[in-house]
Amino acid sequence: MKATNIEGDFLDIISSPQNSLIKKLKLLSTSKGRKLYGEFIVEGNKFALNIPKGWKVEHLIFSQSFAESLSGMSDYDKPIILKDSIFSSVSNTVTPSGVISVVKIRNFEIRHILESSNKFVIIACSLQDPGNLGTLIRTANAAGAAGVIVSKDSADIWSPKVVRSTAGSLFNIPIVVESIDIAAAKLKEEGLKLIATDLSAEKSPYQVDLKQPLALMIGNESKGLSSDLITLADIRVKLPMNSDVESLNASVASGILMYEVLRQRMKIC
Repeated sequence: MKATNIEGDFLDIISSPQNSLIKKLKLLSTSKGRKLYGEFIVEGNKFALNIPKGWKVEHLIFSQSFAESLSGMSDYDKPIILKDSIFSSVSNTVTPSGVISVVKIRNFEIRHILESSNKFVIIACSLQDPGNLGTLIRTANAAGAAGVIVSKDSADIWSPKVVRSTAGSLFNIPIVVESIDIAAAKLKEEGLKLIATDLSAEKSPYQVDLKQPLALMIGNESKGLSSDLITLADIRVKLPMNSDVESLNASVASGILMYEVLRQRMKIC
């Protein structure tokens, strides 16, 4: 099957759901498939077309209607074109944008985070909501963190929902999946203080020196940090709240903490 874009370029179009690439794309929507191929999906015009150097794009995929809306294909390196209905069947969004990139997974280690001169790290402990984890990664990038360490029981950082929620920040800072015990030990060896939120803490983050090398531990959405994780902390803080509020959303709480770190380091009043 062929179609033409505005300049008349002929485009081969995949129209069969039995095509091997279509089967692969559907597998990449699952954790099992991502582990099998070592690849993940980035969807959306803005992010899928602007993957930074250092990340290998295995496939660039356009819907037929998106390809035909372009003035030419010379700006893109051999995109694969899918019939609109086939594209919709592999898209993970309600309203597909018409662009998907399949990207090779990069496995970072804690040493990559510690290479930064900015000793400010985020540790996501058992964050299981993809939206919260993606927002945390996006906020960490905005607040200038050197990297994010994600516990192995958190949401899959390469899942479409997490990737989409990071709004491209996934490509800007190293994200490491590691057990918290191992991560805590390595960070402490490098002189970073572990800071945990704890409802029984006496100090607020506004009363603590956050200019020192540190790692913020962010707990599970409903349970917070376990007692075992709190015992790993060097400093415990409590966000001040009205008495009728039990807790804050994990991504909101982490954002408040991260920007207090940024405020202190920028010496903003």
